[in-house]
Amino acid sequence: MVRLTQEAREALRPGDALVIDWHRVAICCACAGEISLRRAPEDRLTRTFRRLSRAGEPAVYAHRYAVPHLAGRDITIDCRRTLGVRRFTSDLPTDFGLRASLGRLPA
Repeated sequence: MVRLTQEAREALRPGDALVIDWHRVAICCACAGEISLRRAPEDRLTRTFRRLSRAGEPAVYAHRYAVPHLAGRDITIDCRRTLGVRRFTSDLPTDFGLRASLGRLPA
């Protein structure tokens, strides 16, 4: 389940979506990767992204390679502003993708 704090909800503009993206970090092992959180226009997302949030809630998508690792997890997304720049963060570990690839995620 994905939850957005009030600050994150207010920071999203109409038509915006939050995207949990997957970045490959190894050439020899295609499953090894790392995640990032970014904002993107919802209408420009491709079919490689799957919606995680329910209908009627702010749109949150994840890359199809990240979805199995995120399944069954409670994720909280927050937004901080620094000099007017919105920066979205989650409560996932900073090395979440690498841990997931190696099967070392905490229960």
